[in-house]
Amino acid sequence: MSKRSFPFSLMAAIVLVSLLLSACSQAAPATQAPAADADVKSPENMRIAFIPQLIGIPYFTAMEEGGKEAAEKFGGEFLYVGATTASAPEQVRLMENLISQGVDAISVSVLDSASINPVISKAKAAGIAVYTSDSDSPDSERQVYVAQSTDKDLGYTLIDRLAGQIGNKGQIGIVSGESTATNLNTWIDFMKERVSQEYPEVEIVDVRYTSGGSSEDALKQAQDLMTRYPEIKGIVAVASTTVPGVAQAVEQAGKKGEIAVIGYGSPATVRPFIESGVMKESILWDPKALGYLTYWAGLQLAMGNEFLEVNEVPGMKDPVKYFADTKILLLGPPLVIDANNVNDFDF
Repeated sequence: MSKRSFPFSLMAAIVLVSLLLSACSQAAPATQAPAADADVKSPENMRIAFIPQLIGIPYFTAMEEGGKEAAEKFGGEFLYVGATTASAPEQVRLMENLISQGVDAISVSVLDSASINPVISKAKAAGIAVYTSDSDSPDSERQVYVAQSTDKDLGYTLIDRLAGQIGNKGQIGIVSGESTATNLNTWIDFMKERVSQEYPEVEIVDVRYTSGGSSEDALKQAQDLMTRYPEIKGIVAVASTTVPGVAQAVEQAGKKGEIAVIGYGSPATVRPFIESGVMKESILWDPKALGYLTYWAGLQLAMGNEFLEVNEVPGMKDPVKYFADTKILLLGPPLVIDANNVNDFDF
């Protein structure tokens, strides 16, 4: 080996070691734990809001309880915000406020599509998951409708049960809530359809609407129906808030057993009237389960998860179906409440 080759080899080795050390230094961060992804969403941080048609009645209180129960199970916060009277402008105001708070998801039981649709669009544009529950606005930009049952099943089932009570013939009247409530009007449309198709001897003589869905106004409307149509055989109370007023009107008139009363009332609402014999049946669903499903659905939307055709929801007894064509998440079939099961429920 020449005297010149050694220093050159030594220098080459030093350079090589230096390059290796530099490469290791640059690669070091890859061996560290990756930084947390700011876009990763956690259920614990979610705020899911629901705007009912009004607060302070057993039906929506049960939905509130279901929503809170789901929040405890899945994580996050359930915001239940509403007014003591059914007011479309108030729903708009409440929704605007929730948008300004930057919540993760907003659901609403729609009173008036025309007024709420622009705000639904505004929420969506703000990056908030927005959907309907209990009452829909199908022509809006809502992402999903959490339905208690199909509108057709609810309308058909009620008429079938009422027709059976009056012997499939006679005059019937309808007392509803707000005239703009999309769910109530849709059920009434299906009631009319069922009558026209299956019960030629049943006549719907009139459809009455109440201010704010109040029980007091429902009582007056039912009294007027009985006065104008003395041969009337049945009265339908469409909104849950109108059930007590209609039942009381028939009871006060001494028409128990002569005029059938049926409607969409919770067990707690209809229990005294079933026990007294004024009502035989009420058509509904489990609103607590509906509130639970409403929260779960909002959580899925806020986290960017897609619904399956059949969804197994932890904490719910039966699988939940999703219809992609109509974007409807369905709770299940209608529940017929009568003397045999009215005491089985606590809502």
